[in-house]
Amino acid sequence: MAVPDLTDRTDRTVEIAERLRTDPRILALVLGAPWRRATGGGPADGGTGGGPADGGTGGTGVPVPDPGRGPAAPGTDAGGDPRPGAGPARAAGPAQGTGPGPGAGPGTDGRGRMYVGVPSPSELGELGLPAEGLRHFGLSPAELRAGGWTDTDLRTAGLTPPGAGPEPVEWFLAGEPAQLMLGIAPHGPPLLARPEPGPPTGALEPADVQEIAAIEDCADPESEAMLLVREIRDGLVRRARRRLAHCVVCLRQVHRTDPTTGVCPDCAAQWLGVLG
Repeated sequence: MAVPDLTDRTDRTVEIAERLRTDPRILALVLGAPWRRATGGGPADGGTGGGPADGGTGGTGVPVPDPGRGPAAPGTDAGGDPRPGAGPARAAGPAQGTGPGPGAGPGTDGRGRMYVGVPSPSELGELGLPAEGLRHFGLSPAELRAGGWTDTDLRTAGLTPPGAGPEPVEWFLAGEPAQLMLGIAPHGPPLLARPEPGPPTGALEPADVQEIAAIEDCADPESEAMLLVREIRDGLVRRARRRLAHCVVCLRQVHRTDPTTGVCPDCAAQWLGVLG
């Protein structure tokens, strides 16, 4: 008996575009279409599972760049690939001395260091600067909070407040077989990833996750920021396609086959009596 495909095949492109405050045609031109919801428990070509894979997150996982891993180079994500819309941000971090700073006012962290006020995401937006750029200066969520940021500010910038649990990410799939994943969280920037089958069922999980904040409120698919988003998308799709295999029974491209027989999980269940 074949493994049931639990993936929701409903086209969610318009719904996603509304959540990103952009036009569905722009979403299709920049990232692709149609998009379908990724659900748990599907076969290797279908839904997403729970645990992280290759630095990614599960079907209800957390946004992955982890500020605790240290600052990334300006203009790149945690993996060193270009990040759209990233640029220098006016930031203030730990400093010696007792003089007052701009913004929310100074405070100490109990170790004799003084934290001057750090611009909030809304203030950075008014200046045309990306809030996530502050991470390039090595500011942790705790340091940003000491500089006057609230938990809402941190989540808006895609950061997890100190002591708080991660927010769930809703993932969507594009491609046949799936070659791209788009993640949307209640707070923080949208995420783009490639699908990777995870153990033990082969359910797809996001890997090589990158932020694409510039897609929100996009009105021009040919803008410089969208060109950078396309570069991220193309790189993820290339990596995903390099990992696809051909099943020797159904002759389809799939995410995984048995290394001995070359048969995909669906065909193994249907023709070889192997339960996935």
